[in-house]
Amino acid sequence: MGILSNLKNFGINIESDIYEENKSKEATAEAARLAEKEAAEAKRKAEEEKKKKLNDEQTYLLAKSYTCPVCNKPFKSLAVKANRARVVDNDIDMRPIYEPVDMLKYTIVSCPYCGYSALTRSFPNITVNQQKLVKEKISKNFLSKPEDNERIIYTYEEALERYELAFATAMAITAKTSEKAYLCLSMSWLVRGERKNTLTGDEYDYIKMYDDYKSTEKELQQKALEGFLYAVQTENFPMCGSLDQQTVDYIIAAMYYKTREFDKSMKILSEVIVSASTNKRVKEKARDLKERILAIKASNNSPSDEEMGD
Repeated sequence: MGILSNLKNFGINIESDIYEENKSKEATAEAARLAEKEAAEAKRKAEEEKKKKLNDEQTYLLAKSYTCPVCNKPFKSLAVKANRARVVDNDIDMRPIYEPVDMLKYTIVSCPYCGYSALTRSFPNITVNQQKLVKEKISKNFLSKPEDNERIIYTYEEALERYELAFATAMAITAKTSEKAYLCLSMSWLVRGERKNTLTGDEYDYIKMYDDYKSTEKELQQKALEGFLYAVQTENFPMCGSLDQQTVDYIIAAMYYKTREFDKSMKILSEVIVSASTNKRVKEKARDLKERILAIKASNNSPSDEEMGD
């Protein structure tokens, strides 16, 4: 005879621990408290690591002085100190991977007073007629941001804003198609850099954030591809300052690869590989990419983003 045994007379049978439900609820609550504590600790460590990275990045930068050729106002723009960042690798589409600081965040010079923005190499090179166009189409409605003179680093978000201003400037002055295509390509590199360097996988909405980054990157890659395809038919080489035909062809092949148009990519890669004008570095990348595509086609499987080298 045990406690509650008489309940059997009423058709009720209780054989389990009478406190099991309470213990289960307490265990669940304790697990939730521990999970919350661990999440808070992970967030604290992430914030500390982020702050440390920002402080470290600041040591590699300097504030360069410029005078805007459009509004003639002096301002400062952050740049990476000479010989303080190096390329340690390149992605399939030629994105340079820098250490210890991503130089892609610092390749745009942007006037905080009138909005005129461009790649560092082309910032001073603007004609009188183009200056008028910038004033009419950019500066007229631009909200000045003199506080940009005081920045100690540029976040990826701020860097992307600067690229967008550079693209708006390129549109306003009717820049060459190749220049706009290169800006799209560079912005796709920047978005990828932000995804790879800031997402940890611990974010509560990680999947959505990852998908948003990938969607933006793919849109920019598609625009870059469209621009370069048109540019090779209408412009002379070199493009964008120093890109020869074989390098541009390889970039186009890489963009076709990114959009999974493998046959088109293979055709261009074969031409790049056999060309006597292709430099050794580009030829090696073309061979590597061709082998990667052959492996994908041989497997008859649709590769994941990671398997695609993204």
